[in-house]
Amino acid sequence: MRAPSALAPPSLADNPCLLAWNLFVMTAAMCLGLMMAGKQARRLWVTRRIDHPTDPVSIYRIMIFLAGCAVASRGGAEAVSLWSWSSGDAGTIEREAEMKRWLDPLSVGCGFMWMALHILAEPMLEFQLRKAPLPVDMWSRWPQLRRPIAILVVSLLMATAAVGLR
Repeated sequence: MRAPSALAPPSLADNPCLLAWNLFVMTAAMCLGLMMAGKQARRLWVTRRIDHPTDPVSIYRIMIFLAGCAVASRGGAEAVSLWSWSSGDAGTIEREAEMKRWLDPLSVGCGFMWMALHILAEPMLEFQLRKAPLPVDMWSRWPQLRRPIAILVVSLLMATAAVGLR
C-alpha cells in the first residue's frame, strides 16, 4: 500500500498561510505576466510595418515583453507545481516538478535578455525621452488597472479557498 502523499510541498506543509500566499502570488504573477507579454506582443505585431526594431518604442516594447515572459513563465511554473501537489498523484507531481525545472532557466533567460537590452538601450532611450518630454498623466490611466486588480482578487480567493478547504 502506498503512503498517502502530502497536500503541499514539505517546506509549506506545516504553514498554510505561507502556502496560500505562494499560491496567490505565483498564480497572479502568471496571469499578469501573460497579460503584459500578450499586450506587448500584440503591439509589436500591429506596428511591425511602422516601427523599426531599433526604434525606442520597439526597444521599450521588447523589454516589457521579455519582462512579462520572465514573470509569467516563472510564476506559472511555480503555480502549476504548487497546485499539482493537492492532486496526491506522485506521477503528476513529478511531471510538474520536471516541467518547472525546464521552465526556470527559460524564465531567467528572458530576465537576462530584458536586463541586457535595457543596459544596451538605456542611453538611447534616456536621450529620446529628454528630447521632447511629454507630461505623464498617470491618474487618467487608473481605470486600466481594473482587470489586473480583479485578477489579484480572484487569485487571492482561489488560494485562500484551496488552502482553507484542505
